[in-house]
Amino acid sequence: MTRPFLKSLLRIGLLTCLLIFIPKYIHYPDIEFINSHLKTDLFEGKSNMPDGHKVFIQGLIPVIQEANREVLNEREHLIKIMESLRLGEKVPLQEKKWLNDLDTKYRDKSNFVDLKKDTETILSNLNELLKRVDVVPVRIALAQAAIESGWGKSRFSTEGNAYFGILCYKPGCGINSKKNENGGFIVKSYVSTTESVVDYLLFVNSKKGMQGFRNARFKFLHEDSLPNIFKLSRSIKGYSEIGDTYNQMIESMLNYYIPDNIPNN
Repeated sequence: MTRPFLKSLLRIGLLTCLLIFIPKYIHYPDIEFINSHLKTDLFEGKSNMPDGHKVFIQGLIPVIQEANREVLNEREHLIKIMESLRLGEKVPLQEKKWLNDLDTKYRDKSNFVDLKKDTETILSNLNELLKRVDVVPVRIALAQAAIESGWGKSRFSTEGNAYFGILCYKPGCGINSKKNENGGFIVKSYVSTTESVVDYLLFVNSKKGMQGFRNARFKFLHEDSLPNIFKLSRSIKGYSEIGDTYNQMIESMLNYYIPDNIPNN
């Protein structure tokens, strides 16, 4: 990720360019959400923030929250099945199919939930699956969307709703890079902003390279008494090719642009 918009900026000080960048126009995601969800106090303490940035963030918040709610529904369903197993109850055939489908969805091509094994082994495997089926903190998602799409200004976001710079590798799967962009690549495109956000959540929750983030997220959401969003952001290691610079950019976004205390769902 980050190749579409950011790679060309690295030569001139990527972090500085990002923080001062004010696009000439903004591609507003799902504009109908903006007026219905506008909160005048959301950006309290960020008076110097460009209005375009505020609208971009305000438009994405409800889309991310709705996508997170869908993941939470899956998580709650999975927890109920696990509770039934702990009680020694049999899993109905329909639930077995749902569980296998969920496992296939989130395991990134490596299904290993075998309901024929002993209960302890099944529950252990389902606990690992449970770490994948969880929300992505809205503030993290917003920071990445702003970085990857250049606040909605990138060609990939305006033409293909590609807010998270996810690459794909089949002809016709997305938007081809221009010849002057180093090392040809294809950025996955989407019909809508919602589809883009849903695929981003699935990417984070399923890809092998995001395992470190998922482990840190579990502690952040379910164990830490004083959860630290900056510590969580530093666990993102498998998303961008620019390494630690990317983590610094996310931290700067969280510091200067992304509002605090946004509900995750």
